[in-house]
Formats: sequence, structure tokens, C-alpha cells
Amino acid sequence: MKNRVTIKDVAAKSGYSLGAVHIALNGKTGISEETRNKILEVARELDYRPNFAAASLNRKSKRIVGCFPSVEGNNRYYYPSLWHGFQNAYAEQGRDMNVELLQCPYNSFSELEISSDAEQAGVISLNALRAELEAGTIDGMVLDGNTSPFTEAELAQFVAQGLVLTMVDRDMENSGRLSCVLGDYKVIGATVAELITGRIASYGSILMCAGEPSIYSHRGIEIGFDQYLREHHCENKVYKVYSHTINEQNYQKILEAVSEPDVAAVCCVSSRTSRMLEMALEASGRAGKIYAVGSDVFAENIDAMKRNVYQNLIQKNPYAQAYTATEVLLDYLLKDQKAHGIIKVGSEVVFHSNLVFYEKRSASSLQKVSHHFGPAMLI
Repeated sequence: MKNRVTIKDVAAKSGYSLGAVHIALNGKTGISEETRNKILEVARELDYRPNFAAASLNRKSKRIVGCFPSVEGNNRYYYPSLWHGFQNAYAEQGRDMNVELLQCPYNSFSELEISSDAEQAGVISLNALRAELEAGTIDGMVLDGNTSPFTEAELAQFVAQGLVLTMVDRDMENSGRLSCVLGDYKVIGATVAELITGRIASYGSILMCAGEPSIYSHRGIEIGFDQYLREHHCENKVYKVYSHTINEQNYQKILEAVSEPDVAAVCCVSSRTSRMLEMALEASGRAGKIYAVGSDVFAENIDAMKRNVYQNLIQKNPYAQAYTATEVLLDYLLKDQKAHGIIKVGSEVVFHSNLVFYEKRSASSLQKVSHHFGPAMLI
């Protein structure tokens, strides 16, 4: 087996000192550009590859935390995939790199408190996390921007103290974050509009369960949906129901709207509205009779699609969002690779023909989260 080329080999071949080679290979200042270019050319000739795993053994241990809503209750529809992406990125790129993993699940859209498994190893409460952040003992954090338990000013203070922050789902630009990874929500809205208008006549009305306008992803999907209709001169009447929390009052609003006789197609912007819409379609007797597009991939939505309640699902890809945000964080902490600004991940349209693929992926996600947090969190 060919021995790995080391920094000493590059130094010997180039004729420069180990210090100069280290500076050149790590993009640091202290040598001329001519020297840097000569060293880099030798490194390419020798096919030098940095040994990040070995370097990490000589580096101070890093501590990173994932701070997302728990998977309890109604959070179980969307957030398991977010956690799965975070956990997988760590397992593949940080586990053997002298990085300690912490996880802080909290309740979303209600009181922000720790979930029931707070005593489990590696799982910390919000109060404990806040204390660690204030003390500067956390090196990196991946945070859900939509439900952040920290204000933008608080995050900016933590970043000023040395925290490296990446975000998912919604940007908080003034927080000082390194990067934010999210779906292209306007494109998602346009995709839904294109699916629907390609399936119904121009005189058919459309019901959109539009969630909460204050939630970035919901509003983005709505904007993209409306823009598509305007730009393509679609004359369909659109009903909108604004609700997000699953309760009887919001369900009844959706049921009443679904029952309007002129409604030919329905869609929604979130997993929670998708659940209420599914129940309303069945209760009204209109399931399978009007074209319906659900949001996100989880067990109940998969079952609804099998029963033809939904003809398509839109996958906003929370797994890819969290995986990418964690990857960016680890690359910065361990390899000094910088990725600033907004990173957008693509969405996916689920059809009956490819549903089996998403069914397997969803089962894997639930199994992964259950392993890390325990079955009590999966209701």
C-alpha cells in the first residue's frame, strides 16, 4: 500500500522549511506568493492530501450542539428529518475528529422548554445551553431559525464571544451567523401552483392552507404560489385559510373551506396543515375526488397518499438542510473552510410511483432519532 504523503515529504521535495510549508498549505500569511505557489505546486505533484483526522488529535476538542424543536407531539411530522440530517453529518464527518456532540431539543410554537429526555447523555436543556453559550464553552451551533429560542441580539453576542453559528429554515442575518441553509420556498410555491393548474380547469377554485404569514417558509411558499398564478395568467379563484396549530377551531375552518362545491384542488404549506387538510378531505367525502397536494413526508402523509387522499407530496428536504448546515459548521471548525451567506437546497415532488423510496427514508429517519433520544419522544 502506498504511504500517505506527509507535510515532511512536501518540505523535503520543495526545499522549504516545515514552517513555510505549513503556512502555504493552510493559507496563512508569512511567506511570499512566489514561495507559496512553489510549495503548492510540489504538493500537487506529490498528490498531498491533508490528514484532518490526525490533525484533530492534536487540536483542542470541539463542542457542537444541535438546537432544534423536539420530535414530541405534533413536532413529529417535520423535525425527525432535521435531527436525522444533523446526526448523520456528525457521524460521517465529526465523530472521529475530536468533536463532542450535544443536542438541545425544545418544544416549538409554545413554551420553549426541554423535552422529556433531558437526562439522557449528550442531551441538554435550554437553560444549560444558554449558560454554556454565555460562558463561551460551545464552539459551534446548528440552529432552527423559525423557532429559535434565542433572539438575534443574543445570538450576535454569543458569536462575538467565539461561537460559530449555522442556521436552517430561516435566516437571522444580524446574528453574525456563518451560513444559513434553507429551502427555496418561492420555488416550492411555484411548483405547487404548476402542479395544480396543470390538473384542473381555469374555472376550478383552489384552497390553500397557508399556515402562518409570520413563519418564513409558509410566507415564502405563498408568495411563490401567487407569483406563478399571476405570471401565467391563471384565473382560478383561490381561497386561503391561515392557521398552523392543530386544534378543533383551525380544523373546522379547513373543513368548511374544503366543502365549498367550487373547490377543485387543495394544497398546504406545512406538515401540520397537511394533517388537518387530510382529515378534512376525508370528513367531507372529497378525498380522491379533488386534486390534493400535501406537504412534507412522514408516516401519516405516506399513508394518506397510499389511500389517494393526496396525489402528490412536496418534500421541503429538512434532512438536507440540517446535513448541509452541520457539514458547513464542521468544515469551518476542523478544516478552516468558509462558506458564508445563504445556501439553498432543492425540494422534491413525491408521486405514487416513487413513494416507496420516501417510505424507506422516512422509516430510517424515525429509527435514527429514536436511537438518539429514546422511544418516549416518538408518540
